[in-house]
Amino acid sequence: MYPDRAMFQRMVQDEPNLSAAGRQTLLSLYDGPLHLRQILEIVNTRDGGPEEKNITESALRKRLDVLIARGILARAGSERTNPYYYIRRPWIFNQYILMRCRDRPAEGLLDLTILLHELSQMAAAGDASVPQPRYIAAVGERTERSHQIGDAYAAFQKLLGNKTAVGDYLEGIYEDIYEGKVPASDIDGLVARDFLRFVATAPDKEREVRFFFWFADFFHTLDRYEEAYDALRRGTALAVEQGLDLSSILAESRISEGHILLHLNNFPAAQEAFLNDGRLKGAGPVSKARSLFGTGEVELVLGELETPYAPSRFRQALDLCVTADPDGKNPDVQELRADILRRTGSVFRIQGRFDEAEARYSEAEQVYGTAMPRGQAMLLPERGELVRARAVGAPAGEAQNLLSEADRFYDEAKAASQRIRNINWFANSLVGECEVARIAFERCEKPLPKNLDTNFANAFEIYCQISSRQGIVQTFVAEALLYHAAPEIFSDKYAVTADKLDQAERFSKELGLKQELSLIKQIKAGKSTGPELHPLTFL
Repeated sequence: MYPDRAMFQRMVQDEPNLSAAGRQTLLSLYDGPLHLRQILEIVNTRDGGPEEKNITESALRKRLDVLIARGILARAGSERTNPYYYIRRPWIFNQYILMRCRDRPAEGLLDLTILLHELSQMAAAGDASVPQPRYIAAVGERTERSHQIGDAYAAFQKLLGNKTAVGDYLEGIYEDIYEGKVPASDIDGLVARDFLRFVATAPDKEREVRFFFWFADFFHTLDRYEEAYDALRRGTALAVEQGLDLSSILAESRISEGHILLHLNNFPAAQEAFLNDGRLKGAGPVSKARSLFGTGEVELVLGELETPYAPSRFRQALDLCVTADPDGKNPDVQELRADILRRTGSVFRIQGRFDEAEARYSEAEQVYGTAMPRGQAMLLPERGELVRARAVGAPAGEAQNLLSEADRFYDEAKAASQRIRNINWFANSLVGECEVARIAFERCEKPLPKNLDTNFANAFEIYCQISSRQGIVQTFVAEALLYHAAPEIFSDKYAVTADKLDQAERFSKELGLKQELSLIKQIKAGKSTGPELHPLTFL
């Protein structure tokens, strides 16, 4: 439900009365919001050959002002505050609908209906199409880092086969790390740490392959899953071609084919890939633990929470971590152990075993500490969900305090995901905040926040941009639970969410989401007798 790059290029080409310069400027903003100088760098790189003169900032501002005047772009902030420029949702959705209807008029009608509803909501609310500043900053920072790593990846690929050049490239990264040139954000610290651990200390013959896997992990963190998959496959092919020990290299890597396929909405292939990782010749306890953990994650998302599925796999994976690192001193094994504890907590939370979930989350938090920000970013929304779950069954007075605590966890989670430039987990926290607001409305009669629809819209747009069908399902189910619970109050929302519920049902069937399908059936039957928890599963 979001145009891929090829479709977006067609949308730009079909926009009438737009100059070639305007089209080029618009194309540079496909991945998300950017500052003026970032756009300038992209445009000057792509506008022409070396004989072409670079445009100036003032010339670019004129281009941008034309696009803003036409309602295609918007600016967040003033010129004095180094604003972000971004493509307005109404233009993207309108043009996408036109292209889809022109290409395949009989297909995707439900998708188009959802987008039309989004457009009508934007128009009705006046400024609803203007995203919140924090959303713009989160997506913009991720876009900026995505472009930087994309350029670095392109430069690296030109050096393949030239050991001297690859060595120089490696030395350049070394120099940046040791001279303090790595920016002070959590993701850059992660990248530097993983580079030193996984690439720099490896044998020379493995460095090219490891570079590919390192880039794949970076793309994965930035929610650029197609690029991550391409880098992983190229690294794997190179390892096979050079006769390297692929299983031992993958055992040290943070990335895996299964995790990428999971985010590409191919759950059966993801599960098979995880299982295959554990069957690789020479696979040791760490590889087998990762294999079991990944397989259990797929089962968790699918709602397979009974023995012998996710819980059993997580238990076996924890045992293998102890075998691999009995003294608990290997940070990579301990991070894997914390991830398994976090997911075990998710199982207990969804099963209603809240004290056991809290114990697992607390243990995971102790391992993550401050040195593993990626794990903390994924743990915080889990803790918010646990507190929200407790609030559903608590007395009204206690519930209000618990919901305030859940809100705090989600606010911290948004900040943590922003620091590692991960918009997927930012969207997860937005949906969590919406669910907290729903429970507060239903249990404590607290008025709904004014930004609720904006939060839903921002989460939906992020999930569309990264093609997360599971995320879209959870967003639409959350909306339906709120607006279907009181149709007499939200009569204008009922029809909209009915279509969204149909879309969520279709995606749930395609993905095999058992819990979501059960809840959708319950909502459609109108059988809910009180506040419904809707435990979120974060992917």
